[in-house]
Amino acid sequence: MSPTTLATTITAHGLIFDLDGTLISTLEVTEKIYTQYCHKFNIDPAPVLAGCHGIPTLQVLRMFYPPSTHTIEFANQMEHDSVIHLDGLQVIPGADHLLRSLPDDKWSIFTSGMPMLAHPRIKHLKLPMPSVFITPENITHGKPHPEGYVLAAKRMGMDPRHCVVFEDAVAGVKAGRDSGAVVVGIRTLLSDKQLKDVGAAYTVRDMTRVAVSVNPDGTLALTIDES
Repeated sequence: MSPTTLATTITAHGLIFDLDGTLISTLEVTEKIYTQYCHKFNIDPAPVLAGCHGIPTLQVLRMFYPPSTHTIEFANQMEHDSVIHLDGLQVIPGADHLLRSLPDDKWSIFTSGMPMLAHPRIKHLKLPMPSVFITPENITHGKPHPEGYVLAAKRMGMDPRHCVVFEDAVAGVKAGRDSGAVVVGIRTLLSDKQLKDVGAAYTVRDMTRVAVSVNPDGTLALTIDES
């Protein structure tokens, strides 16, 4: 991280990461699957692709697809179709280094993807797996509801107000904000203004712009470079 007037250092007890678009790039695979199902049901894919990011598959089905698809079984089938597409996945620059620099008990993941989708992707990309990993199976309300981030903080033994959330999508930023956490937006899909308009306190280009060190009291010193 190069010196810049746009760098800020804040203190946090723990970090909670979204997965898709924050730690790994799944845009190509996600949009391919949703588009295939749009064609199957004669649906215009444009509004689906604009609104599908950062929220659970079943929630997307209920928003855009016919009632016959509004079941957990159908959502699981769609995610199963996504699991076999691993070639288009990439690690967000800096994500692997950042995660490996963190103490194991100081970070967690909350993703809208089910374990059958999220776990193979992490394994394929050889990213570390946190001990606290929240998916839609663990919660009642998906993003933009804050339940998942509150639960992730609780399972780390922390107050979400003392945590920093990393997110790339509108629904996720709102969820992080409403949990009480400080939100860092990743400019994977949205601009600095778009992310801050929905609640991000800071934004970064990718994870190369984030550095963490451990303070003597065990808290984390988080340096965020917004350039």
